Amino acid sequence: MPSEFDAIRSEILSVFNRYALFNVQSGLFPTGNRRATFSNPVQSRSESVIAINPRNPDNMIGASKKFIDPAVYLFRLGVIYTFDAGVTWHETELPMHQNWDGMTDPAIAFDHFGNAFLVGEPLTFHRDKIGTSGDLTGMGMVVFRSTNGGATWENSIPLTTDTSDDKQWVVCDNNPLSPYYGHIYVSWGASSPLRFARSTDHGNSWKGKGNDPSGSTLVSSSFAPELSVSSDGTLHILWHNDGTGEINYLRSSDGGNSFATLATAVSGIRSLRGNLPATDGWPHFDFGKFRVITLVTDCATSNKVLIVAWADMREGRSRIYYRRSIDNGVTWEGPPSGQPLLPQVSYGDTHCFHPQIIATQTGIIGCAFYTFGPEPVRYLIRVQLAASWDDGATFPTFVTVTDQPWDPLINAPLVHGDPNVHFIGEYFGLDASEEDFALLWTDTRTGVQELFSDVVRTKNITQPRLPELVAQIFGGIAVDGGGYLIIGGKIVRLPPRSPLIKVLKALATAEDASSDRSERLDKLRLAALKSSVKLLQHEIDNLAGGKGVAMKVRPRKVQS
Repeated sequence: MPSEFDAIRSEILSVFNRYALFNVQSGLFPTGNRRATFSNPVQSRSESVIAINPRNPDNMIGASKKFIDPAVYLFRLGVIYTFDAGVTWHETELPMHQNWDGMTDPAIAFDHFGNAFLVGEPLTFHRDKIGTSGDLTGMGMVVFRSTNGGATWENSIPLTTDTSDDKQWVVCDNNPLSPYYGHIYVSWGASSPLRFARSTDHGNSWKGKGNDPSGSTLVSSSFAPELSVSSDGTLHILWHNDGTGEINYLRSSDGGNSFATLATAVSGIRSLRGNLPATDGWPHFDFGKFRVITLVTDCATSNKVLIVAWADMREGRSRIYYRRSIDNGVTWEGPPSGQPLLPQVSYGDTHCFHPQIIATQTGIIGCAFYTFGPEPVRYLIRVQLAASWDDGATFPTFVTVTDQPWDPLINAPLVHGDPNVHFIGEYFGLDASEEDFALLWTDTRTGVQELFSDVVRTKNITQPRLPELVAQIFGGIAVDGGGYLIIGGKIVRLPPRSPLIKVLKALATAEDASSDRSERLDKLRLAALKSSVKLLQHEIDNLAGGKGVAMKVRPRKVQS
């Protein structure tokens, strides 16, 4: 009897396997922290960015400050790349001019053709001014291009040569349906004019707004602008002038040729500067020596949704706040000062800061941020990621990405040589592929300020054993008398009176009887299985039309 039962059971499993029946659980699923850089103590890494190649999601490029002398705050940019989704990382060099002492503030993006663009600001270092903000002088803005996934880089193209502004950002219009498909946009400003450059020929040449030369001025004052592009080609630029109560906004609907009137997207925020204790002019948290300021981050989705997020002190501790527009930035929802990202979470004395926000191609919005709070021995930093499946109306799901916290006091560079002010960077890397997120952050678990990475999946796909399969399918159908299947990539409702219900009930009966080895129940179980096999095959074939079947399990929220 058992051998006959096992044969029929195997046949049932083969039917399910033939049609690729599997569970799909939605949520946030880190795949594992990976060490991305291998440095000595004078090569501290911070202020990272990451970009995913849309033509090959396994290819990613990261960049960050890579210190030359952390004691005097001298650095260049270190570039890393991977072709196996971050399992292994490799380091490469940017072609530097002989008269450049360093380079700062990496910004990186891929276009839809597989070209990568890295924007940096070359620096001159003045040793006679160590300890002051004048020890570093910018030498304009340059852009590098890679056509082989970051392994090598072409010589830089200057965007400007006569400014000392930094805090740059770059974005590519990667939607083939956009009238400005392939355009590349760069903007920068640091308590200085908002400057702008764009390329319409894959980075071969650059210009500014309209007929202006590259680096043209858009407004008179800005700080750390960030850019995003909607699916219709609308370009968005948002920034927060450090220490003020507003977030400013510019938009272009003609590919950067002209811009609408300067607008206020958010008002009444509580910036970190002015609401935290300061040492030698730099805000910092209690129990922390690293400098922190409020920078904005923004993203656009295919549904004309635009979201801006920032760190805010209105609750007495730094929290992540955001505001949303559902009409491409024409109007903004909710209170003028925004709303908390995670109102359902009580962080206590823990600070949340340095948010980064991005949307997957499937429309899932992810916001990553650092937390700094009390651990058993001292205050440490973790990386968390929150996600929204409803265009940013809510962020019900979040996960801690770091599998262990890190100490910002370890191997920290000194800001302009000041021993009282440490540096961990003012942003870190986040990008999105079709449905996953990639993160690249500063971490000191090795005793050196390094970069670590992780890819966070938004789906967990498993193929359960038969008992789990029966319980999950039958349980799901029992909720409303029906159920849902994915057939040929389309969701199909299974009605309450479908013949397949009989099959599932028979399978459930057989499994319920499996714990009782009496002869009567063994016969009952075998009969149920025999009667189910042909009907199972017939009903699945009817539903699938030969295309294969996959089970849909309702999303479950994952928190930690």
